[in-house]
Amino acid sequence: MCEHGGAMSDPSPAPPPGPAEPSPNTPSEAPAPPAGGNERWWRLLGAALLSFVIWRGSLLLFDLLGLSLFPPVEKCRKQWQVFGKGHELLNGLFRWDSAWYMNIATRGYRFDADKSSSVAFYPLLPYLARYLGLLTGNIAVAGLILSNAATVGAIYYLRRLGALLYGDAVGKLASVLLLVFPTSLFLSAFYTEGLFVCLAAGSMFYYFRGQYVWCGVLGLLAMLARSTGLVLFVALGLDLAWRLYRRQQKLSWRMLALLLIPVGLGLFMLMQHQQVGDALAFTKTLKHWGRHRAWPWESVVHALLHTDYTFAPNFHKTQRFLDAFGALCFLAAGVAMAIKKQRVALWSFVLLGMLLPLSTYALGGMNRYALGLFPTFIFLAQLCQRRPELERWLIFAFSFFLAIYSLRFMQCGWVG
Repeated sequence: MCEHGGAMSDPSPAPPPGPAEPSPNTPSEAPAPPAGGNERWWRLLGAALLSFVIWRGSLLLFDLLGLSLFPPVEKCRKQWQVFGKGHELLNGLFRWDSAWYMNIATRGYRFDADKSSSVAFYPLLPYLARYLGLLTGNIAVAGLILSNAATVGAIYYLRRLGALLYGDAVGKLASVLLLVFPTSLFLSAFYTEGLFVCLAAGSMFYYFRGQYVWCGVLGLLAMLARSTGLVLFVALGLDLAWRLYRRQQKLSWRMLALLLIPVGLGLFMLMQHQQVGDALAFTKTLKHWGRHRAWPWESVVHALLHTDYTFAPNFHKTQRFLDAFGALCFLAAGVAMAIKKQRVALWSFVLLGMLLPLSTYALGGMNRYALGLFPTFIFLAQLCQRRPELERWLIFAFSFFLAIYSLRFMQCGWVG
């Protein structure tokens, strides 16, 4: 019978059945590049640029109006006014850690064992800004170009990664969730988040395509951008080891290219040895930021037990609760991804990427670290595919806090 009933079906032989479609919640064991993927990369890059212009442009317009409507939250430090008076929107993208990156770009590394020092920060962004600044004539302008161009790259690779594993709808929504995440303001500021997500997502994308040399090269650069590059190496290594153990993949000498990723850490240590005389200086200055060894749950439990649940006006106490709550949500997402038997690289990157900063006790900046755990946005996009209400709620909730944080950050307030 035909679909609508009544008529006889065509007597001609039916074509052979095609391959079964993978479940929307589980990637295939060896995902192949989508048809025409290499021919339409420029279209995806154009789509990434359009998404950036729409979502980031809306945020910056909001910030421009907000800066005019409200006075500064805190007094701005002189080193944060890199464009001078009358350029508050541009100056608003250079706050807090941006001063450290500017210092590295202009002076190189400095180390003082008795106080916080620039050696805590990884070199890729400030040194790229230094050399691009030779072309632009201004390191600050170069820094903004780098951060925002890298964010376009992050959108591009996150969308391609989501499409490769679960379909284009998932990749597209994942990139939107990245752009509206509460701390996504750092993607456009002179910070490393945009650069890291671009490089790490690109590295993981090429890993899943079996292009290990590109994976290793981008992973090495990600390691030079943020300490989470080490988590990327471990996650990819665990995934590869599991697939080799299960005989889902054959051993190839090209897989050795993954060893390029920790080479980035070695280069960072060599740079510090040459400039300050101590290859481990970056580990010795962390105590000045209140970081020390601890069990991952210690800071979370302490924050939840000491929260004023009436939420009387107190930014730092409420933010500590939100940092703890956000950490628990990302840990829960990582566990859920593992239970759903998603690829080891995805859930291990999320879990280890959250456990690493938690093991240093300090909760400050936790939701900024979470921004770099991009597989979480792919997972959330999956959950939203059959739950449009969840998609709308996430975009609303994320955008609400993003509006608060971005305006506070530009007004010289700490937002983590």
